[in-house]
Amino acid sequence: MKNSKKFLASLLALTLLAGCSGGNAAPEGGSEGGSTEEGIKIAVLLPFTGDQSYFDTLATAAKEVDAEDNGISVKIIEVDPGGSADESLWMNAFDDVCEDGEYDLVVSGNNTYEGFLYKACEKYPDQMFYNFDYSALPESGVPANCYCVNWALDDLGYVVGTLSAEMTKTGTVGVVVGMDNQAMNQFISGYVQVLADKGVKYVVSYPGSFTDTDLGKEVTNAMIDKGADVIWQVAGGLGNGVIEACSQHDDVWCIGVDQDQYLQFAETKPEWANTILTSALKNTNVAFKAVCGMVKDGTYKDKLGKAEAWGIALNGVGLAENDYYMANTTEEVRAKVADTLAKVASGEVEVKDTLEMADYDKEWPELLNANRVE
Repeated sequence: MKNSKKFLASLLALTLLAGCSGGNAAPEGGSEGGSTEEGIKIAVLLPFTGDQSYFDTLATAAKEVDAEDNGISVKIIEVDPGGSADESLWMNAFDDVCEDGEYDLVVSGNNTYEGFLYKACEKYPDQMFYNFDYSALPESGVPANCYCVNWALDDLGYVVGTLSAEMTKTGTVGVVVGMDNQAMNQFISGYVQVLADKGVKYVVSYPGSFTDTDLGKEVTNAMIDKGADVIWQVAGGLGNGVIEACSQHDDVWCIGVDQDQYLQFAETKPEWANTILTSALKNTNVAFKAVCGMVKDGTYKDKLGKAEAWGIALNGVGLAENDYYMANTTEEVRAKVADTLAKVASGEVEVKDTLEMADYDKEWPELLNANRVE
């Protein structure tokens, strides 16, 4: 256990910047809240759970809503445990929950699977849908019977970069990104932007996997060998290898992703938890619970045909400011992070976003390599 890293707990997530686009007429069919004696029924289609990342965050929120005495029942369906992304498998699952109009809302998403959701939107125009994490919209625009949400990951990365710059003692930090693509690089566009502005060097690794923990350990140890002492993992299950590698060095911090990973491991793997300074939160649970409330009170129809980015001002993204984070950061560091959160939320700081780059193939390498250590 690290002498400088004490064991504490409790979660405080910070707020988000919203933007919306488009809006078509809501579907005429489908119940819109309190319309049946059975109450509200919601189906959540996930490829699998157990990713220890944002699928689990959403599934946990679904179970919490289902357990409450609130007139809402939620069914979680694991469609694709093997991760095959087979179209027939997914469309059969959508048929099962949509054909008889049993569910008030059908939930799915993620860039790998959202194409199947959009096909279901077209096939079942009277069914209401929710895309909990969109990467791209159909060429025809947001489906009139769907509300699409994504997360201001560029803003989140800017905040993580600010914290990393304040915490490093070597002047070099690192980030492990599961895959090298435009959507995943949105996580780190603000991160490398602020680090380059501050003159902090950074190592970026793309292991090409979200599951290989041994590879996660390998690339993390290589980063540490290059001097990185604050390492952010953005790599799903592979990130467990990143955390384990960081935990083996008393002078290295890890920053988790999607959920509060300190609390996740505090009881089961305290040696891992004690290396996790904080986590970059992607609050799929916050938005899901809000959507459930809108379906129940009849206002969800006002969201249909829209796409919104949940950022700092809406509590869509933020940092896990638990007791452990508070104990291991100074008041000065926390003040700088809070100031950054406020400036990003207000738009005072313009954060670069890979998804909005006019010429991604040119602009992204220039930004990525500005102060990168190879």
